[in-house]
Amino acid sequence: MAITTILAFHSTDEPVDNIKPVISLAGEMGAHLNLVVFGVLVPITTTTFHSAPDFFSSNEYKNTAERAEQRVKTVEALVEGRRFSASIMAECVDRGMIGRTMSRHALCADVTVFPYGSIPYHDLATEAFNGVLFDASRPVLVLGAGDKPFSELKKALIAWNGEPEAAAAIHHSLLLLESTSDVHIVHVQHDGSSSLKRAEEEMQRFLVQHGKEVSVDHLKAQPGDVADALLKHAKDTNVDIIVMGAYGHSRLREWLLGGTTRDLLLNRTLPVFLAH
Repeated sequence: MAITTILAFHSTDEPVDNIKPVISLAGEMGAHLNLVVFGVLVPITTTTFHSAPDFFSSNEYKNTAERAEQRVKTVEALVEGRRFSASIMAECVDRGMIGRTMSRHALCADVTVFPYGSIPYHDLATEAFNGVLFDASRPVLVLGAGDKPFSELKKALIAWNGEPEAAAAIHHSLLLLESTSDVHIVHVQHDGSSSLKRAEEEMQRFLVQHGKEVSVDHLKAQPGDVADALLKHAKDTNVDIIVMGAYGHSRLREWLLGGTTRDLLLNRTLPVFLAH
């Protein structure tokens, strides 16, 4: 069983070239692409317009919707003639509804894919990313650097700490890692001791039952250096993708103040698969 449907986010305020790696990935996978093009309505400053006239709101919506529909046609031209199917849809919403709207679409896809450099640098994409992960509890894949997303995933690094978020990422990733045979389960220890031996053994057996050749690697790092330790180990072991749970702590604390997930997304060049 393989991934059959992927979802992607695109907005009219970004270059159309940004979505090309996702289109390429859909072609490599032979998966149906559901691409949502967002036209984002500009909020009216109430200190300037205490009661904005109706024509202002209607014209703003009309212009935004027209830009979204025009971008839909542009993207349709990009996918025309390719050897996969695609549904390009326009959504015209205010910014506060991006996450909720994406979460609704994510319920009907195997995974939502974001281009390299979009998370957390692009605010609108980050809203969509958070909506998929937290409102829909669906997995996301953030692509690595380069024009081509990946041709084949032969080796994977799985960050494992015994928590539900990490387990969710592993279970959801099995479709993506269908052809991956070599898996490194990585546990980052803070004090040099491991309290997850039984959980590690159980997860190792679980992945072996899915046809994977599994090794368990223990790393030592201080809490603030976990992302660096994972990225260095990923480079040392020459893996093709990192799989991890998103946000072990408070969503607000991790996203605004740092944390392993955000640090890793900011500094990696490999694709990262996340679930919550």
